[in-house]
Amino acid sequence: MIGYVLRRLGWAVLVVWVVVSGIFVLMNAIGDPAAAMLGPKASPERIAELRRYYGLDRPLGEQYLAYLGLVPCIRHSSPKWHEDPARRQHCGLLQGDFGESFVHKEPVLRLISYRFPRTLLLGLLALFFELTFGVTLGVMAAVRRNSWFDTGFMALAFLGISAPSFLTGLLFLQFIAYRLGWFPVGGYGLTPWEHVYHALLPALTLAILGAATDARIMRSEMIETLRADYVRTARAKGASPMRVVLRHAFRNALLPIVTIIGLSLPLLVSGAIITESIYAWPGMGSLLLESIYNLDVPTVMAVVVVVSSTVQAGNLAADIAVAALDPRVRLGAESR
Repeated sequence: MIGYVLRRLGWAVLVVWVVVSGIFVLMNAIGDPAAAMLGPKASPERIAELRRYYGLDRPLGEQYLAYLGLVPCIRHSSPKWHEDPARRQHCGLLQGDFGESFVHKEPVLRLISYRFPRTLLLGLLALFFELTFGVTLGVMAAVRRNSWFDTGFMALAFLGISAPSFLTGLLFLQFIAYRLGWFPVGGYGLTPWEHVYHALLPALTLAILGAATDARIMRSEMIETLRADYVRTARAKGASPMRVVLRHAFRNALLPIVTIIGLSLPLLVSGAIITESIYAWPGMGSLLLESIYNLDVPTVMAVVVVVSSTVQAGNLAADIAVAALDPRVRLGAESR
């Protein structure tokens, strides 16, 4: 089991490194951040000075290695530069230094520490709604197979899978928040209770796609599991229908859902970018859009590092949970 976890952890680190490297090259190929910061009327001398201040005048390879923290610091904006200019220190990801935001003029780590808990709250609520509604309704549809409930709910699940988050978000905002007034139309609130209250509608918007997918998968797995020989044996021994469903069928049918949880994390992250913009939620998604628009490379890179690491951590946790629930996964991994 330990070897399996270490292998998965190694792959997770490799994936994060590939994503970060690709985004780094892409962001530096889009345009000149110094020119974007100073505007079209800035003089070439001022642009060159700002590029030198942030280390943007160095070759791309050196910028990349300095960002990772493998070579000495090239940013005059970093405190490491001023500690000992003759013998510069390293300042990069390996040192826990995300750099300074070009737009906000403050350490990116401070921005992340301010925004990440808000996106985490949104994602956890969305995951709670996804599992609660998706798994519960999927089991109910399987138990009442071919009934009006099964047919109607599967039709709604198909609509939930087909509808994009920006459409459901705008509809919820218009009818549930604005016309009915059940939820705020946007913002974050001031108290912890207001934070949760403001997050309910955006989280529900994020959860629709995952809940519909979970429900359809759970229904199919439950129907297949209820046909298994051990379930028939339990019924023949006089076990109640509720006991058969919850104790004998539910655990085995739950395995694909655990895997889907890990796969749904990228969808929650990508959906949060749109959903946070619709509901004016001050999280990582809105910060990423703002930073891309302003070519704020350090902030974009920091968001990518945090989001990709979170997604890989979720996938790793899902793999460990599947291996814990199904010993065949561990045996298959150890035999390779």
